[in-house]
Amino acid sequence: MDVIQCANCPTRQLSAFKHLPPEEVEILCKNKRFNTMEKGEEILREGHHPKGVYCVQNGHFKLISHAANGKETIVRFASPGELIGYRALLAGEPLSVSAVALQEASACFVPGEVLLGFLQHNGPFSMEILRETCHELSETNRILSSMAQKNVRERFAEILLMLRAKFGEDAEGCVNIDLKRSELADLVGTATESLIRLTSQFEKEGLLARHGKRFKVLDASKLTRIAEIYD
Repeated sequence: MDVIQCANCPTRQLSAFKHLPPEEVEILCKNKRFNTMEKGEEILREGHHPKGVYCVQNGHFKLISHAANGKETIVRFASPGELIGYRALLAGEPLSVSAVALQEASACFVPGEVLLGFLQHNGPFSMEILRETCHELSETNRILSSMAQKNVRERFAEILLMLRAKFGEDAEGCVNIDLKRSELADLVGTATESLIRLTSQFEKEGLLARHGKRFKVLDASKLTRIAEIYD
């Protein structure tokens, strides 16, 4: 596979690296390492201290945390242009999540000293990283609020719409992500058995259709009303 140079990388325009001037783009290109991953491959492990960050190029990653009993919980997803591991790097703390490829994917590893150098000398780059951090914290607060204030039916509708917005749809109109029922139940914050019953209810109401591990949103307007999402 031919590795795209940073100066011509379309994904760079989706990330904070778009704020780098030519001389810093050259530094980035000399020091980054392009990696390809198979489905299920782990690139960062919870509890380890990161030596740098990953910028997602293609595919998607799930960021998961592990309970004491080994149970996995999906915290969020990372898509092309997003950075993984930067908050732990900046804080000098171990990673609070592991990053696992949802399908064949690729990401560029950027050493920590390179990223920190950009932060020290490039104001627009630093501001973009700060915005990304604030956005992630805002999303976390929104999710916690939703879990506390909404019932399971409302949360399920919200998660379905969130996944469609995040991953888009395939040629058949299905949301372009494969999730186990247990993973979807974790996102909703309910038991797998309850999720299965709720899925059947939504199918009977014409809100969604299941296609294997994928689903198709049939009535986004009604799901929005159920989820109580307002502009």
